[in-house]
Amino acid sequence: MDEGALPLDLVHEILLHLPAKTLCRLRAVCRPWRYLLSDPLFIAAHGARHPGPHLIGSYIESTEHDILFSIVDLSGQIIKQIRRKEGETVTGMAAGLVCIKTVHNGSYRFLNPSTEAVYHLLDRLAQEHIDRGFELRDYCEPVLLFGLAAGKGEYKVLRMLKYPWHGTGKPLFEVCTLNRSRRARWRAKQAPRVPFAWDDCTRVVIDGVVYLLSMHVYCSFDWGRHVTEQDWVISFDLETEEWRPNIKGPSSLIVDTAVADMLERLVGRAGLKHIALTNLNGSLVIVLGWSSCVDMWFLMDSEEGLWVKQYSLQVEPCKNHRPVLPLQVLDDGTIVILITNMQLLQIYDPRSNTFTDVARLSRCSAVGMYTGNLLTLDGHTQ
Repeated sequence: MDEGALPLDLVHEILLHLPAKTLCRLRAVCRPWRYLLSDPLFIAAHGARHPGPHLIGSYIESTEHDILFSIVDLSGQIIKQIRRKEGETVTGMAAGLVCIKTVHNGSYRFLNPSTEAVYHLLDRLAQEHIDRGFELRDYCEPVLLFGLAAGKGEYKVLRMLKYPWHGTGKPLFEVCTLNRSRRARWRAKQAPRVPFAWDDCTRVVIDGVVYLLSMHVYCSFDWGRHVTEQDWVISFDLETEEWRPNIKGPSSLIVDTAVADMLERLVGRAGLKHIALTNLNGSLVIVLGWSSCVDMWFLMDSEEGLWVKQYSLQVEPCKNHRPVLPLQVLDDGTIVILITNMQLLQIYDPRSNTFTDVARLSRCSAVGMYTGNLLTLDGHTQ
């Protein structure tokens, strides 16, 4: 790089405007370019200029080219792809990590697509559970919820093991700290005092805290029974490895059969179609999908159980169930949403109540937000 052609600070400023994929390719030009574009200060500055959002999508095993997952921008440009090894499938994506299961042996590992760091889990129960006579083979496939614990900056995983429906055993809960140098060992934890729903859409991890939707609320909405504001959300702190006090639901949203009938007559809400928990720009959000709209309730104060309905998406009533999952609120106030059963990505503008199609992710089995630094991605299929 000839520093006499342009001042280095001007070159630095020009490069900050280029997309990460282009900069990763420029590293191969010469050593000075690679040194500059690999500087942690430059990477941090570029990340601040290009905050995203970016999406990460996993694929089913039968897709062409046998890609395990891709990282893309909202224009559909692929930034990086990871190839699938035999028998691999993605089971979760959060906090810049991807959880990958190897089907033939049931093992799990976590991959950071930016740094390419790999973390492995110990394929056995916590010693406390082994001592009590429990066996891993007696339980269904585990649910792994993971995130970055706030205090020490460590990745931690909460493992929830459910006993088969025909059995009488209680679920087990274990936690571990991910470590690159060795397989993470599990530590036994007590169960929460309130049962929770096991559906994928009823759990989320935000800032190192696991949130689970109470089974009482989930069943009450599903069956049209009375719902109180108590114990809507159960939470587990990955940093302290303790269950937090349960969170009340929105006090203004007490639903029973009579209220549902009234809503149907007045505003056309013919019953609740789906309920979900999601992470929207770092906030815990309850998503309530009716036949004619989708309401988003943001948690403002967990101790007081204060929720505020900030958005209500008006949708056309349809016979087919079309659950909506909001993914991100953009700087201009529009919202990136995913029609999950159609794998249709859209931008919703609440000011005009209009939807714009972005892409149909027909080959994706799951889609989420990617929070890693894109400048550490090399842009090539691996």
